[in-house]
This record gives sequence, C-alpha cells and structure tokens, in this order.
Amino acid sequence: MNRLANFFKVKLKKISVLLLLLAALSLANLGCAGQTWQGWSGFASQDGILYFGSMDGKVLAISPLARSQELPFPSEGEWVLRLRVPAPRGGMCGPLGCAPTARPVTIYGTPALAGNLVYVTTYVGDSGKVLAIKNLAPGYDEEGIPAWNEGEWFYPRKEDKYIGAVVGGPLVVEGTLYVGSSDGNVYALDAVKGSSRWEFSTGGKIWTSPVVKDGVVYISNYERKFFALSSADGSLLWSIELPATIASSPAVSGDKVFFGTFDSYLYAVDHTNGDVKWTFEGGNWFWSTPVVSGDVVYAACLDSRVYALKASTGEKIWQFAADSQIVSTPVLVDNLLVVASESGKIYILKVESGEQVKDQPVSIDSSVMAPLYAENGTVYVHARNRCVYSVNVQGGEIVWKFCYSDIK
Repeated sequence: MNRLANFFKVKLKKISVLLLLLAALSLANLGCAGQTWQGWSGFASQDGILYFGSMDGKVLAISPLARSQELPFPSEGEWVLRLRVPAPRGGMCGPLGCAPTARPVTIYGTPALAGNLVYVTTYVGDSGKVLAIKNLAPGYDEEGIPAWNEGEWFYPRKEDKYIGAVVGGPLVVEGTLYVGSSDGNVYALDAVKGSSRWEFSTGGKIWTSPVVKDGVVYISNYERKFFALSSADGSLLWSIELPATIASSPAVSGDKVFFGTFDSYLYAVDHTNGDVKWTFEGGNWFWSTPVVSGDVVYAACLDSRVYALKASTGEKIWQFAADSQIVSTPVLVDNLLVVASESGKIYILKVESGEQVKDQPVSIDSSVMAPLYAENGTVYVHARNRCVYSVNVQGGEIVWKFCYSDIK
C-alpha cells in the first residue's frame, strides 16, 4: 500500500509544474493573469539597467543603484511601458459583429537587448507579436496604447495580423532576432527593421527559447522533436525525435547540446547530427535550462535536486537536495552556484562539492519560477509576488526589494 501511495505521490509531483504553466496560459487567454501566475520573465541588462516583463502586460526598466537607494520610481534611466495592442478579431462583439479592442498582453519570456532596442514577445489568447522598443521613457496615445517612436517596430507589421502566442523569449545574434511560437514556427527577423528573413515550421507548438551557436539555431517543439537549423536561411540541418517532450530550453557547449525532457532525463547530444552521447535520469523533469561550465553541467530538477555532472560522460559528481522543486534556471557567480527553489529559498553552493556556503539559505517571501540573473556579484530574482530581489552572493543576504504591482 505504501509503494502504491508513493507511486501516485511521484506522479502528482511530476505534473504539478506543467499544470501550473497550463493554468497560467489559460488565465492569460482569458486576460486574467492574476498575482498567482506572475513572475516568469527573467532579466536582461545593459548600462546598469535591468529589463524584464510581467504577466500583466508591462515592460520595466529598473536601476539597481536607484533601487538600493530607495529612490522614487521612475528615477534616472527607469521606465515602465504598459503593452496594449489591438486584440485579435473578436475582442469586442455586439449585434453588428466583432471589432478589435486594445487589451493588456502577457509576457512570459525574458527580453533581449541589442543596440538601443529592447525586444519582447507577447501572449494574447492564442496570438502573439514580437516588439522592438527603444530604450527610453515611453509615451502613450489617448487610448493608452504605446506611441511608437521612429525605429521601433512590431511583427507582424499589420495590427490585425499575428503569429502564435509566444512563451519563450527572443534571441538576437549578429543582427537577427530568433523566436519560436506556439504556431509551431521558428521566425528569423531583421533586428533593426523587423522584416522577415526566414521562417521554419516544426509541426508542433514551441514553448522553449532558441539558442544559436556557430551559425546553427537549436530549438525543440512539443511533439518530442529537436531541430538544428541554419541561421542563414532556416534550412534543416538535422532533427531527432525523442521518447518524451523536451521540457527545457537547450544549452550548447563544446560539441554537445544539453536539454531536459518530460520523462526525467537530461540529454547530451552531438551538435553536428543529434546523436545521443549520454543521458542521465533524475527523479522528475529537468525543466530549467542546464548551466554548463568547462566539463561540468549543472542541472536543476523538479525532484528538488541539483545535479553536477561531467559534460563529457554524464557521470554524477555531486547532488544537492533543496526544500522544494526547482523550476528556475540557476546561475554561476564567482565560482559559486546560486539556486532558487520554488518555495523561495535561495541556495548558494560551492561548485566543487555542492555544499552550502552558509548553513541556511536566503529566504524571500514568495515562490520563484523565473531564471536567475547575475551581475557584479549580485543575483537578481523575479518572484511571483511581482517583486524583484537583489541578493548579495558573498554576504548571503537580501540587499533590496522592489515591488511593481502598484505601478501603473
């Protein structure tokens, strides 16, 4: 009886985070992204400013210096943009038919930065757009829709045209923006002009973010397939089909591509042909993106553990058990690995042994789903209570906290 109870307990744990994401997506479809479902976007940084998105349709630029001094928001270099775009057809219906109406969008993915543009992707029902916003204090027209400046753009260009809703974030490499969409397509756009360079159909929903290295775009879809595409023209270089759907966005290092799947395996495949070099089985899904440094892969798992594995062989070096599932992607800082559990515990681990630097983790007052971001010995955490936390790694303490729920 105990074995049967444990079996169902494991199965329930395995579906919890997927159900959480599915519920969040459903609420976004209804335009009801409440506080429960906040905090999926990570951070991008440029010139001392952090950029991130929210699930209530905001793009925010915050200054860690201003936040550490508790200055009024917005201070120098800071701004907030409420993304309101015309909704897909059927947004407002009456006796004479349906007409588009403006409504907030949802932002799941981490923004990308290039030059003076901030790139974000949106989720509105089953539709989405890619937007390029200038890094300046935004303006609005009389209906609360962003007033577009010269050089800014959105794709598709027509206001009543959309790609599929976007869950993963965009990526900009050498003047090209790459993004995967829930319509199953990978889009490559001119990062300056927003025009299409190519698109590739994978035949299944894409919920992960692409990675590009040495002229190859790596991405997966929900139909258990992983693809390598030419970044120049989108032509297929190779693809593989796996026993389970790919859960994580990939990481590329050396001659291997690393990613996790919904059947609890971490994969290392050859970057030239997709041949499986090794697999490692955890106790649950590997949802977060693997972190690779030298010959070590750090893989956070929904079994509440972090595994350090040899990148060359998949041999386990050490493992660390957190207090709850780990959805957030860890980050390396000063030869330390920083890990956030779903419950809001921030663990600072020695990379050579997996031991905690301090006896107790740093605790914040909210759960964490978004990837961590590190800069200058500081880790930034976007929590689900719509707050950003600055954590000093060496001191193991919260330096400041900034909440944006009341910012209009």
